[in-house]
Amino acid sequence: MSWQNVLNGIDAVESWLSGVSYWIQVPVLLLVLLPAVWALAGLVDRVVEKLLWPHTRREMRLAAADAIARHDAIVRDGVPVPETLAPEIREHARGSAG
Repeated sequence: MSWQNVLNGIDAVESWLSGVSYWIQVPVLLLVLLPAVWALAGLVDRVVEKLLWPHTRREMRLAAADAIARHDAIVRDGVPVPETLAPEIREHARGSAG
């Protein structure tokens, strides 16, 4: 199959579509274009989400909730404060635990 065959097929569909009534053109184009545009929008959405996920509000809320949960566990269980916590959280945890 060559590109010329593909172009001839597209040209044949275009010629047929331009020759039929407007009332046939619109539903045919909607049946073809709506799923294509929907799929393209989904693809763009996934690409943008993968590129920007560290900067989204959801990820920031999850990180904040995780830090709060670790802090609460430290205070509740008397666990030594890990050095991987942010300095302000570590100081607050040491102050609350002792």
